[in-house]
Amino acid sequence: MSELQKPIKQKNVGLKEFLIQLQELTNLRFSGSLHITIANHPSWTLWLRLGRLSWSDGGRNSQERWQRHLESFVSELQGPRLDKIASTANTNDRCSILVHFLNQGLLQRQQLTELTLSVTQEILFDLIQSSHMNRNCLSYEIIPDDSSNKHTLILPMIEVIPTLKQSLKTWQQWQNQGLVTYSPNLFPVIKQRELISQKNLSESQLSIISLIDHRENVRSLALKTGLDIVSVMLFLLPLAKLKAISFSKIPNHHKSGIYHLEVDHNQKTLIACVDDNPNVCRSLEKIISRQGLGFIAIQKPLKAIPSFLKNKPDLIFLDLVMPITNGYELCTQLRKTSSLKDVPVVILTGKDGLVDRMRAKMAGANDFLSKPVKVSEFIKVLNKHLKKSTQKEST
Repeated sequence: MSELQKPIKQKNVGLKEFLIQLQELTNLRFSGSLHITIANHPSWTLWLRLGRLSWSDGGRNSQERWQRHLESFVSELQGPRLDKIASTANTNDRCSILVHFLNQGLLQRQQLTELTLSVTQEILFDLIQSSHMNRNCLSYEIIPDDSSNKHTLILPMIEVIPTLKQSLKTWQQWQNQGLVTYSPNLFPVIKQRELISQKNLSESQLSIISLIDHRENVRSLALKTGLDIVSVMLFLLPLAKLKAISFSKIPNHHKSGIYHLEVDHNQKTLIACVDDNPNVCRSLEKIISRQGLGFIAIQKPLKAIPSFLKNKPDLIFLDLVMPITNGYELCTQLRKTSSLKDVPVVILTGKDGLVDRMRAKMAGANDFLSKPVKVSEFIKVLNKHLKKSTQKEST
């Protein structure tokens, strides 16, 4: 195949032929774009520069994938700001946003490379699966020197073949487990919580269940639990056969099936977290808000007592190592304040030694939780201390 000078179109080819074409573009150090369509699926686009990939986009779950990766790689984006930026549907705008983040230092170049690699591996997996399900229905168009997305010239480049091999390996594992007809882009929805409660679940499985809500698909659950998509789906499928859960192709905006805490809480239940690390506060807020509980974050420990007196939290999570004052000192102050002395306090820390636990108990702490916090352990602690609070109020 000679150097490409003009667009090339191919219709209704098999996956193998397409992969050979992709290999040839790599060998030719091709620069331009590759547009792929399969049956009635939305198209995908791969941008290449000198035979390497600079960006990939498209497919049915383009919006969800974009938001998930922003949330994962750009920790400064939260709440309304994340939702606003994540609503960007135009590929050119998405690339310009990534370049802006790079220039502003919100993304390091290595992080952006990892983001691009993760996005591309997902897209290639989806493309492979769609091609398998719709044999010989793949069409593509090669556009040399495509300047429609100039921002791809600034983005880092990744190698095509190793990325493709990883996607093929994941697909093979998916296929070997009989998951061909299921997509990792499906959203699990809990239908019968009591059926799940009857199961003897492992810690990782409890983590999966606790994270299921209206906006988490299988890929998102895998990311947040540190598991692979095959393991997550293999756990969910038996629950689907029991009709404890179902799968949706789109996010389910009704939260009635979420796996909540065991306590009968009301809207007045409030959880507080004192930690100078904003990422820890945001992480706990996500878990707590999914349980329908209120949450306040305090990153300056000197403001903690005044905030507690005003807001009257039902449970306090307290970081051990903070500037100016530490968790032990703050806990001691709490126990000396009459209106706060009975509020359960859980110490959060990366330290997990016997001495630290003894000091925490002596300071008046009720419990001790190691960081990084595991979702299943965190929910157990919530259950334990909120139940005690409820029992005290009723006596």
